Amino acid sequence: MLSPPEAAGLTQTEVNERRQQGQVNLVEKFTTRTVPGILRNNIVTVFNGILTASVVALLAVGANSDAVFLSIVTLANMLVGVISEFRAKWALDRLALLQHHVVTVRRDGHDQEISSDEVVKDDLVRLTPGDQVVADGMLAPSAPVVMDESLLTGEATAVEKRTGDTVLSGSYCVSGAGYYVAIRVGAASSVNTLTAQAKTYKIQLTPTQKSINTLIKTLTAILILFVALLLMAAYIKSLPVKETILSLVTVIKALVPEGLVLISTLAFAMGALRAARRHVLVQKLGAVESLGHLTVLCLDKTGTLGTNRLQFEVLVPFALSQGELARYLGLFLGAVSAQNQTTEAIASAFPSLASTVIDELPFSTEHKTSAVRVGFNGEDVSLWLGAPEAMAEDRLTAAQAAQLTDFRQRGLRVMLFARSAQTLSQRDDLLLLGFVVLRDELRQDVGSAIRFYEARDVTLKILSGDNPDTVSAVARQAGITLHGSTISGPELAALAPDAFAKAVHEGQFFGRLIPQQKQQIVKCLQKSGDFVGMVGDGVNDVLALKQADIGVAMNSGAAAARDVSDIVLLKDSFAHLPALSQEGDRIIHSIKRIMQLFLTKNVYSLFFVGFVGFVGLRFPLSPRDITWIDVLTIGIPATVLTLLAPAVGKQSTENFLREPLKFALLAGLCTAFFSLLVYANFFLFQDRAEQYSRTAGVSVIVLMGLYVLFRLTSDERGPTASAAQRLAVWGLLIGAPLLHGAGVYWPPLRDILGMVSLDADSWITILAASGLGMVALHYLLQDAIRKRFLGM
Repeated sequence: MLSPPEAAGLTQTEVNERRQQGQVNLVEKFTTRTVPGILRNNIVTVFNGILTASVVALLAVGANSDAVFLSIVTLANMLVGVISEFRAKWALDRLALLQHHVVTVRRDGHDQEISSDEVVKDDLVRLTPGDQVVADGMLAPSAPVVMDESLLTGEATAVEKRTGDTVLSGSYCVSGAGYYVAIRVGAASSVNTLTAQAKTYKIQLTPTQKSINTLIKTLTAILILFVALLLMAAYIKSLPVKETILSLVTVIKALVPEGLVLISTLAFAMGALRAARRHVLVQKLGAVESLGHLTVLCLDKTGTLGTNRLQFEVLVPFALSQGELARYLGLFLGAVSAQNQTTEAIASAFPSLASTVIDELPFSTEHKTSAVRVGFNGEDVSLWLGAPEAMAEDRLTAAQAAQLTDFRQRGLRVMLFARSAQTLSQRDDLLLLGFVVLRDELRQDVGSAIRFYEARDVTLKILSGDNPDTVSAVARQAGITLHGSTISGPELAALAPDAFAKAVHEGQFFGRLIPQQKQQIVKCLQKSGDFVGMVGDGVNDVLALKQADIGVAMNSGAAAARDVSDIVLLKDSFAHLPALSQEGDRIIHSIKRIMQLFLTKNVYSLFFVGFVGFVGLRFPLSPRDITWIDVLTIGIPATVLTLLAPAVGKQSTENFLREPLKFALLAGLCTAFFSLLVYANFFLFQDRAEQYSRTAGVSVIVLMGLYVLFRLTSDERGPTASAAQRLAVWGLLIGAPLLHGAGVYWPPLRDILGMVSLDADSWITILAASGLGMVALHYLLQDAIRKRFLGM
């Protein structure tokens, strides 16, 4: 019981004093991106700066129509990016609110509920079964409580705490009730001391983001080179300023892939929104895509594969009948004062019996046994339950020892039950009564998730603070295919660096690990080129979660683990992870197609620049032409395809840029050749006006671009596609030519675009050239032909 001063708790005055002194349980948490951050990342970009400068230059030389059109499209791009990220942020923030943690404290003699970050030093905090300790403290006078410290240590066995004992932040109350005095709050608590090095924000790009950055840097370098060459050519030829500016802006607009970043961001945001519908909180925008790149997945055992609960399996009597052994178990269950996972699992199968409790020896991790001495039917008897190795494993018969070995190899937990006439201070005359066999309760559908990742050739490793044999046993129960060894933390600690690296790669089940060793294992795997995921729920997983390429936490786990993770499984369902990996495949597939669309434009634009320099003609496209082509063949299609991306299989992520570059090179060259052929035919051989020739050339590019789109959308047109996907694709393929026709023949739009009407004979030439281009591209994209003649 609490003494009178303690029972009252702090006064409001004392609480205010501690707040002023900074003795509050407030810790910096990770959040989704801020509003200013979203605006800055979508508006203040290098490409937007280049395009803004282009608009200013166009206005300066009087090309107002081109300037206005370019401005509208640039603003539209920014708005789409901002809106999509805001939608993702709002959805994720709503999910994050579900994690708000409330505790009960006693102040001014009354219990009151407050947020965990409002607890101050010396607060009296209520502790009941299921409550998590929010600050390191000392147990106030009360009956013993049983605490689960598995999130801190990885040990699945609960420990008993008595008055004056320390309770650690991050641990949970299993049974009993009382109060504890908060001693170390905020950053000083054991949880935050351990995780301090994980509290820095990690800027870790996904492989796809790295590929996009590489592409952007390359295109920027090419852009600078060609701008310099165009300026030099304009100076040598003494071209008019307006003509030079128009050519420069056209080249810039053609080569700047501003939409690539936008659409990839949209793909990431859609992945986060789809994950939210599965009750998954995505805390880093590219996290879902990262799951598609996994080569190694590290799992914590306690709370990840298992539920951290036990199930009764079987009772094995030695000399007594099943009924007699069950009666003794009932007496034991009725006498223990503090329930733990073991007794709760046994109690689910056997009723407790009332007796006179004479003495009790509570369970502790030190002696790995518990015992009671009871009086029943005029007889005093001591009943013992514990690990066989801690009691009398050496007294088992050969048959019993063989049975024990068999149970352990099957991944089961075995407790030895015995009785004695002696008091609890002695146990020389233990009579072994039988085995009580339990199994770790696995999370629902964990087996299907394991099979999914093994089918994807993802290496699974278990990193735990628990006993290595238990780790291996639970992994076998979960259905993990055995291919490596079982290693303990102390064994790893004794190894030299080279031997450590070898052990990490050959090992499969790692037990008795401290948090730093989990981090070292992840880092070692990353150094060898693996893309590593980590799934955990405890404070002892925090460093590894932070180090991993993708960290996944259980919502019911430690707050510190959730804070540093990229993904939080709000329903604690490991089975949701395969669906997220498939979503990652979808994102990778979408971005590959987007890159093919953008790179195709870059290739034919570079070809045009070379043509201009070689032949000496003006650039065959205007800024408005490029923008119009972008809208019809890239912008609208890429956005629609991202929003309605199909489900696909595992994507190859090696040499990520190679496949898009191969496709774009062939598609871009075919497009450039046949569009220039049409442009030159009208401009050079038929003496048509430049504007007429440009309109004809743009028409070929639009038609070729739609054929490229047709090639890239086989999934959306296939038998497994949804009605919405088919409708969207055919809507694009039919709608874009109609829209382009409006741009050629509808005066208001034609004037805005700077095009002219084409006669019927011209369309015959355009359609013939486009058809030849499509046939040529079709054959060039055949694997056999490409490899034989082009070495691609």
